[in-house]
Amino acid sequence: MEWIEIIRLRTQPDVEPSVMQWLKDMVHSMKGTPGLDEARIYTHSAIPGDISLHIMWNTVQGLFKESEVGLMIADTLKKYGILDHTIWLMEAMNGKAAEQVTV
Repeated sequence: MEWIEIIRLRTQPDVEPSVMQWLKDMVHSMKGTPGLDEARIYTHSAIPGDISLHIMWNTVQGLFKESEVGLMIADTLKKYGILDHTIWLMEAMNGKAAEQVTV
């Protein structure tokens, strides 16, 4: 089952560069994590200091909850501002890979 873990941080704009570097290093170190499809970092187009980490998983587990790596990242980031950590399950898709997925 495909699911996504989203960790969103709203921090001060002057803190954003150091948080971004830490996140980039973290995403790089996550390579090879079992079940991890992809991890992406986004910044808000109009709000400086608004950062979102999207961790895409593909696992067979039946109970979906925050991953260990996600909990560690969230715990580190919470000291920098307002944090939101959520889990989303894929229900349908459209786009390039849609032909490969049966939902």
